[in-house]
Amino acid sequence: MKVFMGNLSGKINQISCFFLIFFFVIAFLSTVYQVISRFILQSLMVKNALPMVDFSIFNLTWIEELIRYLFVWIVFLGIGIVYKSKGHAQVEILHHYLPEIFKNKLLAFIEIVNTFLFLFLIVYGWSILKFTSQQISPSLGINMTFIYGAVLICSLSCLVHSSVHLLGLVSIKNVKEDVYEEIHKNTNI
Repeated sequence: MKVFMGNLSGKINQISCFFLIFFFVIAFLSTVYQVISRFILQSLMVKNALPMVDFSIFNLTWIEELIRYLFVWIVFLGIGIVYKSKGHAQVEILHHYLPEIFKNKLLAFIEIVNTFLFLFLIVYGWSILKFTSQQISPSLGINMTFIYGAVLICSLSCLVHSSVHLLGLVSIKNVKEDVYEEIHKNTNI
């Protein structure tokens, strides 16, 4: 089970990284295009140099909405990627001062709380998708389910990553108990 979930977590992370990079490249190129079309092609210098050309046709209004939605997806995909690598900001003072025996219990408790949070977000995210299925974005004309789906996808990926972290903590506990029993058995000989 741990191997399957670990492989699934790794695959989800690879796919998330691919889409994050892809969306970021599209957002970057769209932003550069928007800056060029607004501030260079609409400048007085270009208008005076080429008065017969109307460069306003190159100013696409839907690009701003596209960039905004791409950044929403970038943030939510990034949440899953960072959660997998345990890179989120956290308060470690309690973990730092606890005895070793309680550290893994605290980490397991945190992962259990996170798991319930992700399950709540999955249920809530699904209800948001049902609610927004009839909404259309103003400029792009796409269904808002594609935008709000980022919450559901992020929650699902974080749930898988959290399960892998939790299984890792349980297996570490089992390994430590096995080592302890082996040491205890060898000392009684």
